[in-house]
Order: sequence, then structure tokens, then C-alpha cells
Amino acid sequence: MSDQLILVTDDGAQLNAKVEMHELGLILHSRSGTDRNRDYRAAFEMLLSRLDGARIAYRIYLDSKPVQGIDLAQRELSFDRMSPVPTRFDDLVRAMNKGSSSHGAWRRLLIETPGTGPARLREVVEGKGNVVRLPASDLRKVKSSHIHKAVQTLLDGGDAPNFAPSREYDALTDTGIPLAPKKVFGLALEEALGIEVHPGHFSAGWGQICFELLEDAGLWIVPKKEGKARPKPNQTEITAELADFAPTEEERSWIEGNPKIASHLRRERHPGLAGEKRAQFIAEHGRLFCEDCKLDPAEQYGQEAGSACIEVHHHITHVAKMQPGHKTSLEDLKCLCANCHRVLHRKLALGFADAS
Repeated sequence: MSDQLILVTDDGAQLNAKVEMHELGLILHSRSGTDRNRDYRAAFEMLLSRLDGARIAYRIYLDSKPVQGIDLAQRELSFDRMSPVPTRFDDLVRAMNKGSSSHGAWRRLLIETPGTGPARLREVVEGKGNVVRLPASDLRKVKSSHIHKAVQTLLDGGDAPNFAPSREYDALTDTGIPLAPKKVFGLALEEALGIEVHPGHFSAGWGQICFELLEDAGLWIVPKKEGKARPKPNQTEITAELADFAPTEEERSWIEGNPKIASHLRRERHPGLAGEKRAQFIAEHGRLFCEDCKLDPAEQYGQEAGSACIEVHHHITHVAKMQPGHKTSLEDLKCLCANCHRVLHRKLALGFADAS
């Protein structure tokens, strides 16, 4: 069996980082230049997360050539084991560079894992374990209420320690807070099934049940970087979204990039709700004006003509506050001028979750 480990993220991306088995645990080789081990940080953070998730105790030692002759106890790196993984990484980098003129060097490390056999350690580090992928019928037991509770747990400072931070995608709340999709879905799945969930239980990505249910619950899935854009929907999907709905040409282009925009637009243009919102707003304020920019079109065009400049926008209820079976209410709607409304729709089409 090869001593070198293949590191693959929960999103399926293989990392450019050299990690080897060692008689005491693991060796993470240093980063050099721009090409060698360029995913050093991602690899290190993933190692820490997976060891934490498997409840494997570990110690970390500087292991660069100049110090290999020194006793391990004298080159152990100290860090706060209760701090978040990114904070731990920053603390360890400072510790490994202490006394050196190099402030950004990422060095070779020995990660000692006393009491854990090599087979178990390899399973944990490579994210394999003995986990069997759950059937679709089990994954679909996750309801929006489970996802909303998972979101709230993470927003309140909780964590899903079995899952590493996402490197490929963010699941954005409607206020723009990025969460790791698999952490959210993992917590929701634990709530739905009453089991301890691990990365191997399900897959994440476009076309997977995980992303489908997260989006259905109101989260926006966006790539962290270019090259991971959502696949363009096929004509059947677009036709289904446009049934009994006549978008403008610009809106049609948005829908082709994200079919869910059609559902948003259709909901907004429900004549009953829009009419009720306008009537409520006038009763409360005495006139229609833009809630965002405060434009009062009646001042320029007169009350009757000016009212045509104010449109009703569906303001997405904060996902953490949604209840099962949530239905649109007048509080979910905003009165906006045509300009502000157009900008928010463009943001929605681009996947900006703060477009509300």
C-alpha cells in the first residue's frame, strides 16, 4: 500500500498537496513556490477537520530538515484546540515561523496520532471510512424545517464537525451569510433520520438531492470561484418554468440561467397579493413610494400616473425564520420603484442572496 494519501474534498475536488503516512501518524509536506502543494492550507484544514470529526487525538510538530535532529517535545507546536479550524491554522503558521525571518512560509509538519492504527487513520483522512451512501428515499426525508433548523444552528455558532469547510460552493442565506452546503444538509439529515451523518452518506453538487433540497428551502447555492457555474437548464426545464407565464426578454435570459427565477416572478405577479399589498401600503402611508430609495413618483407625475412607477417585489423571508408550509404574506412583499425592482431581480438572477 502506498504511503502517499489522496486528499479529496467533500465536493469531490482532489487537492494538490502531498500527505504521507508515517509511523507516528501523518506528514504534511511544505509548500514551495506556486505549484508544489498549492493546496497546502486547504489540505491542512481538511486534515484537522477530519481528525476532529473522527475524535482522533493528535499533536503537531515542526518537521523541516533543520530541526529533525531535535527531540519532538522541543518542536511541538501549541494551539487552541477549541478554536475554529481556520483560526487554528493561522496560529500554527505563526508558531511554525516563530524565530524565523519568514512570516508566510508553510513548512513540513508531523501530525502524531497516538492510539490510532494506520488503516483507520487512512480511512478518516481520505474520507472513506465505512460509510454507506444513503438511498434517495432517505435523503428526501429532509424537509425545509430540518434545513431551517440546521441553518439556525450554524448561524448561532454551532458546527457540523464531521464536515470540512466547503471549498467549491456556498449556500447563502437571504442576508448573504455563506454556509457550507454539506454542513447544512448534514445537520438537517441528522435531524431527519436521527443518526450521525458523515460526508460519505450523500453527495453535493448540481443535480444532487442535497443542492435541490437546500434551494427548495430558500438557500442560494453559488460557486466560490469561476468554473463551477450551475449547468444551463435544458429546454424542457425552461418550458416547464414558463408555463402560463409571459416574462420579458430580459427576464427570459435570467430564467435560462436560473429557472427558479420564474417561480419568484410568477409569485410576485399574483394579482390578488399585489393588489392587497398596494392597498395596505396606501392605508399605512397615505401614498405609494419606494421602500428602498424613497422615490415618490407622485411628486413628478401626479398621484394616479405616479402609482404606475411603484411595483410589488417578493421579499424572501429569512430562511432561518421560515416555518413548514410557509406561504407568502403581505409582510413578504415590498413596494419598490421600477429601477430598484429591476436591480434586485438582476441580483437574484446572479445568485446574490441579499437581493431582498
